[in-house]
Amino acid sequence: MSARLVLEDLEVRRKDDDGGPGGKPLLAGVSLAVDPGEFVALVGSSGSGKTLTSRSCLRLLPPQLQITGGSIRLGDLDLTRAAEPELNTVRGGRLAMLFQQPKRMFNPNRTIGSHLKEPLRLHAGLRGRKARDKAVELLAEVGFADPAKGIRAYPHQLSGGMAQRAMTALALAGQPEMLLADEPTSALDKVLERQVLQLLDRERRQRGLGILYITHNLASVAAYADRVLVMNAGRIVEEGPAGELLTRPKTGYARDLLAAAQLAPETRRRPSPAEREVLVLDRVGKRFGRKRTGTVLEDVSLSLRRGEILGVLGQSGSGKSTLAKAIVGLDAASSGTINRQFDGGTRQPTAVQLVFQEPHNAFDPRMTLRASLQAPLRPRRDLSPDQRDERIAAALQEVELDPLLLDKRPGQCSGGQLQRATIARALLLEPQVLICDEATSALDALTQRTILNLLLRLQREHNLSLIVISHDMDVVRYMCDRVAVLLHGKVVEVAETRDFFAAPQHPHSRALVDASIPCRADGLWTLLDARNPALRGN
Repeated sequence: MSARLVLEDLEVRRKDDDGGPGGKPLLAGVSLAVDPGEFVALVGSSGSGKTLTSRSCLRLLPPQLQITGGSIRLGDLDLTRAAEPELNTVRGGRLAMLFQQPKRMFNPNRTIGSHLKEPLRLHAGLRGRKARDKAVELLAEVGFADPAKGIRAYPHQLSGGMAQRAMTALALAGQPEMLLADEPTSALDKVLERQVLQLLDRERRQRGLGILYITHNLASVAAYADRVLVMNAGRIVEEGPAGELLTRPKTGYARDLLAAAQLAPETRRRPSPAEREVLVLDRVGKRFGRKRTGTVLEDVSLSLRRGEILGVLGQSGSGKSTLAKAIVGLDAASSGTINRQFDGGTRQPTAVQLVFQEPHNAFDPRMTLRASLQAPLRPRRDLSPDQRDERIAAALQEVELDPLLLDKRPGQCSGGQLQRATIARALLLEPQVLICDEATSALDALTQRTILNLLLRLQREHNLSLIVISHDMDVVRYMCDRVAVLLHGKVVEVAETRDFFAAPQHPHSRALVDASIPCRADGLWTLLDARNPALRGN
């Protein structure tokens, strides 16, 4: 029989120089419970303590942190007092973890099958042919079209959606009683997000699996959560049944999270983009290897006007990031042409800059932010060290970033701070086109809205042209003048944003629009559709 997960008055602090508890608690008085077969959502902004709570359950805290109070029980087992050998039988077995960035969790030198066989051996006693057959069965269960091929694949050969499915199979391999899911869909498009949530929902109903689902997006769990707990500054500040909390939140913080998740279409008046095109793609293709199966982009033709914001939509693996790299020049196109016509007829390579999806991966962890921001300016012999510092200070002011962060390393900064720093670094080179590749997908709703509004202000003040690559329909609707949809490396639809969301023409476009679960009425989320079991695939 499945066990109940119970946290009572959990407290976590940093260790002082002597190894004892010191400073203000990072988690204080955290109490929650998850019953077998129950889906509980733990919601909060970045830094609120959500991930710290889940890692405490597995006793996988960073070495500088320690549990200083309270208890964590899985059934009769007190995890806070269990010895390491006993914990190792629980981790990945009775208590499994589903991580946010699956490709960072896999060993790049091992196949997916090799990863799956380890928990099957440790927790199910399966080896050899039986382990292989079970691995294939698990991949089929989580939606791999060709699971026999999937077990032979390496992590880098999978799209984001397939990697998350493989991570889900890995979590389920140990036959867990309880699953901790830490932002497992934040980097996925809406279609894949719904599929992963449906998969988890099905597993908890069929297996009696309890799920503690960690997210910053209240709307994403509306159709699945039984209860919602809201966390802020290391404390649970509100909890209740999902339908009640999502429609009648009691705390201002919960109301702010809901408001930030509602990215209404922009109603601002802004000048129409100029007719002059600054970027023209003509039949651009990209192929890896000689086989046609290695084609990632095929006959992509698009244009971008001065001052325009173009949204590029598509599921994981559709070729969006490959397209961005081809435009910037990080990955040369295999066919077609990319024409850049900037002010004054210049063709300088720095006129197009890319803001990456994962800000923590965009910086060298060994370098301070100051050193990272100075790097792109060092080739400029016309700038003295003082002039470089002046440019950096001006760029930080543009993105509203505290100059004191310059002497910190990436690991000491939040995701929102690092994303501002990536934008500042791009602005240093005075670009005319800024490509944002899922630039806010890993950020909480409050930080996401701040960054989006920052980009809109910079676009307006600098008359930038923007390409916003995203799987988030609300972001594209909020930001963009036009929308282009990619499917299997091809452009299947281009339309004005208003027309696209009112009446998408291509079947894939309609599927993307329909996958936006929550709906809006009188300025508030209505959960009539979101709570409809039909949307859960039941």
